[in-house]
Amino acid sequence: MSKIKEIDMDILPEEVKKQLLDFYEYLANKYGKKKLKDKKVFFESVKLHSFKLPEDYKFNREELHER
Repeated sequence: MSKIKEIDMDILPEEVKKQLLDFYEYLANKYGKKKLKDKKVFFESVKLHSFKLPEDYKFNREELHER
């Protein structure tokens, strides 16, 4: 698919121009770089809340389920 470099909006009525801009903003928010930003924020949060267990840590399933 080729890239559209310019759109001649002068040929459109004002109401249609507004609709076109609204639709563009919708698509930009849905598919734009915002998604990358969301991923970056997610992984920064994971990194912030991550921790390392001691090397000698042993997971005891029985102890986990004790009441």
